[in-house]
Amino acid sequence: MLARSSASSRVAERRTALRYPLRLPVVFSWQDDAGRVHGCDGYCRDLGSRGIYVYAALVPPLGVSVEMNVFLPRPEHSVRPSEIHAIGRVVRSERPVAPSEICGFAAMNHTTRLRETRGQKMDSEESALEEIGLEGAEDDNERTTEE
Repeated sequence: MLARSSASSRVAERRTALRYPLRLPVVFSWQDDAGRVHGCDGYCRDLGSRGIYVYAALVPPLGVSVEMNVFLPRPEHSVRPSEIHAIGRVVRSERPVAPSEICGFAAMNHTTRLRETRGQKMDSEESALEEIGLEGAEDDNERTTEE
């Protein structure tokens, strides 16, 4: 039996990390050539440690560096909400052909961090660690993956 090759199957074959089909809120931003910061919110279709696909009304240009926060559901036992903070590069950008279609983009992540959602009050020890770039170094509240 022969398997048909399609654009989506060729993309899937190049992936080296698992992608999880999750619909979660995402806020993202990027900087244009003139230095202006643009941003939008949307939701992810799937995500993994090395990449994410985001549906949104505004799509960053191909090749641009994009910063993203994916907001995770809060477990019942958790006091603070968590998020995945990622910085990546837009590797695919899809704009709608028809007005009823949704646009989106795929980004390959350079850094991925699991952290407590910003805006929450921290104690002085955590603040000091953050200032010198060692936040989460003394506990397991944050995980970082850099590629």
